[in-house]
Amino acid sequence: MKKGFSQLCLSKESTVRDSLLLAKNLGYSGLEILLTEKGELNLNSTQKDYENLMSLSSETGIEFCSICASLPFETSLTSNDPKTRERGKKVIEKMLEAAAALEVNAILVIPGRVTEQVPYDVAYERAQKGIGELASTAERLGVTIALENVWNRFLLSPIEFRDFIDKIGSKHVGAYFDTGNVVIFGYPEQWIDILGKRIRKVHFKDFKREGYRWTQLMEGDINWKLVMSALRRTGYDDYVTSEVEGDYDTFRKTSQIIDQILTM
Repeated sequence: MKKGFSQLCLSKESTVRDSLLLAKNLGYSGLEILLTEKGELNLNSTQKDYENLMSLSSETGIEFCSICASLPFETSLTSNDPKTRERGKKVIEKMLEAAAALEVNAILVIPGRVTEQVPYDVAYERAQKGIGELASTAERLGVTIALENVWNRFLLSPIEFRDFIDKIGSKHVGAYFDTGNVVIFGYPEQWIDILGKRIRKVHFKDFKREGYRWTQLMEGDINWKLVMSALRRTGYDDYVTSEVEGDYDTFRKTSQIIDQILTM
C-alpha cells in the first residue's frame, strides 16, 4: 500500500505545486487533488491545464492518487431539483475526464444524502439512477467512481453499501472507504471485510466515541491492527490517504503514524 495526502487538509490558498511539495516533504507518494470552482483544476480545465498539472507531478515526483470535488454550490445526485442532479452529473463527468488525463484510477463521489425533504427510498432510487448513468463514462475512460461513506444518513450499513454497488453492476463503480466515518455506528474492519474488493480507495481518519471527536490516528477508537488485517484480506494494494487536518507538525506526525500502521 502507498501513502497519500489529501488537499482537503490544506487551505484554499494552497497551490497544487505547494501541495505536491508538502506531500513530498512529509514522505507521501501521492496527492488527492481537489477540483474547485476557480482553482488550478476546475470545471473549465482544458487539456493544456491537465498537461501543466502533470508537469508539476513529474517535477516533484508525487503522483495524483485521486480527485475530490470541493464546490460552493449544490451538486447532490439525490436533490429534489432536477437541475441540481444534472449539475452533479456534469461535475462527476468532469472529474472522470480529469482523472483520465491525470492518470488517476478513481475519483471520490458522494452518492447523495437523505434529508427531511428527500426520503431514503427516493434518495436510493435517484442515486442508483445517477451513478448508473455515469458508469458507462467511467468504463470508457478507465476510471472508477468510488463512492465514499460519509455522514449523509444514507447507505448506513456495509451490507447495504455492498448491495448498492453490486446493483449498479459495473466494475468501474466501487467504494472509497473512510475508516473514521463509520466509528460512530460500526467497526471499520467489519465494513472492509464485507465490502471486500469493491474498495478502490481508502481515507485514513480516527474518531473517539467518548466526546464525539476526531483524533490523531491511533488516538481514537479504531483498532488499526484489525483494519490492516482486513485490508490485506481483501487484497487491497492502493493508496491509504490521510484526511487528518492540522498544521505542519500534525501532518508530519500523521505520516509517521501511517508508516507504523502499514507495518501492522
